[in-house]
Parts: sequence; structure tokens; C-alpha cells
Amino acid sequence: MNGVASLFIAFLKHPEFHRVIVWWLTWAGLGLAFLPLTMRLFKGFHDRGYAFARVLGLLLPALCVWLLSSLGIAPFNRTTALLSVACGALINYSFPGSSTNVRRFFRERRAHIVAQEYLFVLALLAWAFIRSMNPDIENLEKFMDFGFVNASLRAEWMPPADMWFSGATINYYYFGHYFTAFFSTLNAVPADMAYNLMIASLFALAVALPYSIVSNMLRHAFPSGGGKAAVGGVLAALLLALGGNLHPVVYGVVPQVLHRAGLAEEAPSYWYTNATRFIGYNPDTNDKTIHEFPLYSFVVADLHGHVLDIPVVLSLVGIGASALMVSSPGEMVHAPFRPPLVEAAAAGVLLAVAWMTNSWDYPIYLFILFGVFLVRALTRHRTALRASGEFLIPAAALLAVSQVLILPYNRNFQNFTGGVHRTMANSPLWQLAILWGHQLFFAASFALFLAFAARRILAERNGEGRLRALLLRTPPPDIMALGMAAAALCLLIVPELVYVKDIYGATYHRANTMFKITYQASILFALVAGYAMPRIVGGLRGWPKSRVAASLLFVFAAAMPLTYPFFAVPGFYAPPPLRAYKWLHGLEFLNESDRAIVRWFGSNVGGQPVLLEANGDSYTRSGRISMATGLPAPLGWYVHEWLWRGGTDELNRRSADIAAIYASEDADAVRRLIERYGIRYIVVGELEREKFKDIKKERLMELGRVVFRMPDGSFIVETDIRQPSTGPKEKK
Repeated sequence: MNGVASLFIAFLKHPEFHRVIVWWLTWAGLGLAFLPLTMRLFKGFHDRGYAFARVLGLLLPALCVWLLSSLGIAPFNRTTALLSVACGALINYSFPGSSTNVRRFFRERRAHIVAQEYLFVLALLAWAFIRSMNPDIENLEKFMDFGFVNASLRAEWMPPADMWFSGATINYYYFGHYFTAFFSTLNAVPADMAYNLMIASLFALAVALPYSIVSNMLRHAFPSGGGKAAVGGVLAALLLALGGNLHPVVYGVVPQVLHRAGLAEEAPSYWYTNATRFIGYNPDTNDKTIHEFPLYSFVVADLHGHVLDIPVVLSLVGIGASALMVSSPGEMVHAPFRPPLVEAAAAGVLLAVAWMTNSWDYPIYLFILFGVFLVRALTRHRTALRASGEFLIPAAALLAVSQVLILPYNRNFQNFTGGVHRTMANSPLWQLAILWGHQLFFAASFALFLAFAARRILAERNGEGRLRALLLRTPPPDIMALGMAAAALCLLIVPELVYVKDIYGATYHRANTMFKITYQASILFALVAGYAMPRIVGGLRGWPKSRVAASLLFVFAAAMPLTYPFFAVPGFYAPPPLRAYKWLHGLEFLNESDRAIVRWFGSNVGGQPVLLEANGDSYTRSGRISMATGLPAPLGWYVHEWLWRGGTDELNRRSADIAAIYASEDADAVRRLIERYGIRYIVVGELEREKFKDIKKERLMELGRVVFRMPDGSFIVETDIRQPSTGPKEKK
């Protein structure tokens, strides 16, 4: 503990700690700039969606610049990024009453604003400090993720060049990496620090946004229940950002308790990744799956699409919940015909971002929002014609806006999936219970609570239609929570029925489908659990013993998944000695020569000329210079490019060509290969010398001039061949 305390002091006293402050102030500034729009979208929230303003403040300007760059109108750089934010702020505050409304909001909701700001800042600092104990952008998917960020930073025109397949653009869901680059560009934070600070920011948003959603839903259900709202908000934040499943309890906590009680001879050590690799692994079968959740992502710190999309999907849920709670259901025959077009348009924009960040999320939240608009219309109108109109108009707007905005992205994206197929295996029920038991307990308890309430409503409906009576007399937050629970349950069922085919074989046939779909189920279930506990306990008025029993049962159910951080965080992070403390510098794991090479490229090379370096297998250090600089290389990680390109013939040819350039005796053939790929720089470092045993260093030097050299024999050659690059087509 003393070591951790010393590191925390070192973290706060680090000479570059001001960058963390600037990072937070940038978030706060974006939120303030887009607060008028947020207050309009979140009219149903007591806090007017304050926490969501910073998400909109980042995504809307980033999307605007991305569109301008994709259409060849304006380049992506710091000037256009700052102008887009400034224009957004100007538009937000140009509407009559915007400034007055914001000032009034700060006066009337000061306590809520301060509380949420503290929540965000503390979560940001906490996870930034945790990342500082192991900030290396290495292992798992980090090379790919950081490469996408750097490729975006170097790209004036979208889409960015693929750093591991020169001559082509990124054929993956890269928008989240782009908006990370956009945010880094705004505050001029170095890319490797920005990577770690974005992980910390996503964690902070995964705390602040669920708190806002659930606390506002509970405040609507209990207008004078501020305490219940706070409890539910905190519980949702904890379960979403820090919760796991029951695997660590069953295989970690219980064996240790039995051992300490003398009922077991030994307590096996628990490895935190087993909670995400259970079905197909224990016991071992030919149906190996993946079932991750947000905390695992934050711990291993892969800046992948499903993680980057967390604030986007939570914002979509927030807009839906607010639209439902502000719908003003009534028993009047002629409610005003008022389709939620602003909400639909904003949600359409966010859905477009979701498509380009993690496409799996698009249909999930599209249908959730369709459900919100349908319920909203049914509660406001008795006649089917008016209700259908008020549903179809925003639904069409939602779909149209999202599909139009993704046209530039789809124009350059080639689908690499193989269609939807029937699954070859199913999950044992006992394993599903270990993974989802606590989530299903909260959802089932809430459904049972609503069933009893529905009986009372139907008994008092006085001849009114059953559906309309239920919709009118069931609080909108209850309907929203029930809808999220139903959606989450469907997401658990889908990978038991069908899967999306990819390049992985039969053993892993549904792994990616289960991973991407059930990841969203874990998010939705966490929100439901946070809402259900105070809602059920608060609804048991006049039953004090039942309230106590229910409270204890819910606390126990919530505590079990919250054991996961105690295994996962120490499992990935160990306090380093102060002399080896890297703070948030993510590239310190590279050897001295490679770091110097990366710095040289950063200081001396603009644009995206092609470089040559050692290629190799995925999840190795191959492609480390292109990853760290964003400059495209002919080939990087083999399996990843196989997935993105849909075949291996071109990959094999490029791999052979790279080996020939480094080791061939035929100088003319080497020059032809360099011309073919438009190679401007050739890197010779420790990895190249290890991979290519017969490397011809002298011949490589004859291809141009040595522009950088290190004492260990590493060097960079700038070729004298000025053939047109096979890189992305230049846009004017």
C-alpha cells in the first residue's frame, strides 16, 4: 500500500500532470459549448443531461470535420477541429434564450452539476493513475488500436491509410479511433498519452452516464426521492464500470472461503481472464466463445470499437429515456401531434457514429429507439392513425439521418463477413447462469414487480383497453427499464441461435458474435439493475420487513459481480518501482533505438509516405514503427489484414516481397519492388536484423541516403526512388 501511495504522489507531481488537467478542461469546455442542445434533447431529465453534453460536444464537431474531410471539402487538422468546436458553440448559443437558460440551469442545479463533475473527475483520475502503473501500448489489440489513432492523426483526408497495408485505407470500424485523434488534436496531447487518457475518459463516462440515466429515471418515478435516485445511479455506475459476472465468485471467492474454513485442502489461484473465456474452456469443448464486459476492457486497455462506443450507446439510451419521460401521456382524446423530431435527428447522428465505431451496436439501439418512439406514440394518442403517424415520422427520420451520414464511410468499406448462419453449438444452462445469473435475477425481480403492479392497473381500468391502461398508468421509467431488460435478454438468446461468419474456424464460429452482442447486454442489464433495486424497495411501502429482506437480497446480488475488480486490477497492474515508473507514456516499452526512430519520424516526416519494416504475426511487435507513427507499411499483422482483406494471396505476395527487399542479392529486383510499393523509408532495427538473418545492410544503404543512425546499428534509409506511391488516392 505504501508503494501505491508513493506512486500516486509521483503521478500527481509528474511534470506533465498539467496535461491531465488540460484533458479534463477540454471535456468540460466541450460540454459547456454544447449544453444548450443537450438541455433540449434531455428535457425529461432532472439534470437536463449535463453529463451527456461532453459526449455530444466531442462527437458532433468530430463528425462534422470527418464529413468535410471525407467529401474533400476541408482537411482534418487542428485548425478545422478548433473551428468546428467554435462554430458548434456559436450555433448552440445563438438561439434566443440559450444563455439565459444555461445560467438558470447552473443556479438551480448547482448541486447536481458539482456532484456529477466530481464523479467524472475522480473516475478519470483514478483510472489514469491505474493505467500509469502499466501504460504500455502493447499486447492484445493495442498495436492495432494505436495504429488506427496515429493513422487518423496523420490523415488530412478520410478515410485514413491502413498503416499495415500500404495502398489501401482502413477497412474496419475506425471512427472511435478517429475521434480519439480529434480529441488529442484539440488539446495537443501526445498520442501515446492520449491513448491512455482516452481509456481513463471512457471509464469516467461509463461511471457518469449510467449515474445520470438511472438517477433521472428514479427521480421521475419518485419525484421526492433524491436519495433513491442517488443510490440507484451509483449502483448502475458501479455495476456497469466495475462489475463482472459470477465466475470470480464461483471459482475464486468460494474456493478460498472453503479453504480458510478447512473444508478444502487448497485454494486454486484465480486468473481474471477466465471470466471472459468460460464457455468452451471449462470444460474444454469445440465451442469456444468470448463473453467480455466493460471492466475487462478497461483493465486490459484495448482501445477497441466496442469500448469506444460505450458513451455513444449510453447517450442513445439517455435520449430514449428522456423522450419517453417527457412524452406527457394523458387520457385526452386529442393530444397535440408532436413527433420528437429533434430527438430522432440527434439519435440518428449518434447511430451513424455507432455504425462507424462498432457496427454491431447499430441494429441493437435502432430497435430500442423504435420501441421508445412506439410506446411514446401509443401513450399520447387513442387513435391508431395519429399514433402511427407520431411513431413513423421520427422512426423514418432516425433511419434516414443515420443512413445518409454513413454513406461516405460505406463508400470505402468492404464487408468482410460471410453472412448469418445457424449456430453449431449451444451454451450449457449452468454456464449461462454463472455468467448472467445476477443480471437475470434483477431483471426477473423487476418483471415480477411490474406484473403485480399490472394486476392492480387492470383491475382498476374501468372498461379501458388493457394495453392503453397499462401504458398510461405504468410510469415511463418502468417501461424503459422493462424494455432494456427485454432487449438484453434477446441479446443473450441471439448467439444461441445464429452467428455472423468470419475467418475463424468452427471451434470459434460464434465467439465474435457472442462477444459483441452480449457486451451490450451487460451494459443494458447494469442499467436495469441500478433502477430495479431502489424501484422495487421503494414500491414496497407498508411492508417494512419485506423492504429489509429485499434490500439485503439485492445488496448481496450486486456485491457478487463487484468482486471482479479485486482479481482483475491486481492481475494486470502491479505497482512498479519509482525508478521504473513510466507515468502515462505508452511507448516506453520499445527499445531505445525504436523509440528514437519513432521520434525521428514524428519530427521530420509529414503526410503518409510509405515505410518498410518487419512484418509478422498478429499480437507480436511486428509493425511497431507503422503502429507508433501512423505511416503505412506494405504489410503488418498478418491475421488482422487477412480478416480485413478477405484473403491471403496478396498478403503472401507482400510478405515475400518484404523479405526480398531486405535480403535479396538482386539490386534491380529490389528497386522494382520499392517502386511497386512506393517505399520512401526503409527501417533497419533490432527486429529487422532478427527476422531477416541475411539482411543486406550495405545494399539497403545504396538505395538512397541514411537519414538516421543509432549506435546499436539501427538506421533509416530515405530511398532515392521517386515513383508515385501506391497509397490512398490524393484528394484536393
